[in-house]
Amino acid sequence: MAEARQVVKYTFVKIDPAALAWPADARQTAAREFTELLDARADSGTLLTYSTVGLRGDCDLLIWQAADTVDEIQRAESQWRGTQLGPHLTVAHSFLAMMRRSPYLGQHKHPDQEGRRTRLKPAGGRYLFVYPMWKKRVWYRLPYERRKAMMVEHFAIGHRYPQVKINTAYSFGLDDQEFVVAFECDEPAAFLDLVMELRESQASRYTERETPIFTCVRMAASDALKLALGLGTPASLAEHELARPVSLIAGG
Repeated sequence: MAEARQVVKYTFVKIDPAALAWPADARQTAAREFTELLDARADSGTLLTYSTVGLRGDCDLLIWQAADTVDEIQRAESQWRGTQLGPHLTVAHSFLAMMRRSPYLGQHKHPDQEGRRTRLKPAGGRYLFVYPMWKKRVWYRLPYERRKAMMVEHFAIGHRYPQVKINTAYSFGLDDQEFVVAFECDEPAAFLDLVMELRESQASRYTERETPIFTCVRMAASDALKLALGLGTPASLAEHELARPVSLIAGG
């Protein structure tokens, strides 16, 4: 019997700026209600929250969830709409996809390997980098063995960055994009270096589009909503080493 494939949903939410003018106690009440729903969903399945405040102008929060059916995703998002905050939320970007095994792995194996999983297993990295992706149609007309050889090179580059974990989900026929790719890591510089190296791979020439790209910071739902609603800086963010000054040097 075939292993069940999970449905994966990335929901990027923007909070109406008018909500920031509410009294602090009203914002706290709204945040608490919304947090309780998110936490309940996280307890019963896979749901992670990330902040995009200050990193994107068009969204404040990412809700990343996986479920066994599309219906579960729909029920969860319907519940969020019924909260006090619901009428003041706009879904800025929405990507629906499904887990499945990669057709290019062959003998390429290692423990808990990306591309062999049909269920989402987040690594828990502090940062998540997400983007939808399309391949050029000519890619699918290439002989399978040629595509596989290019993907083996692609995998080999990824192995040079073990601190970056990739989560690939497939959207063919389910949503506008063909794939949704999410990279987890604890250091953004590692992801930047990986992407620069992947640009030089043979497979890269067959990429049609991979934007918009979202940089997201993992937070508990309560902290992400606190930040989005202007209720102060969460301790988890204030204490992080990211607060240390760094030197910015242009190059490349």
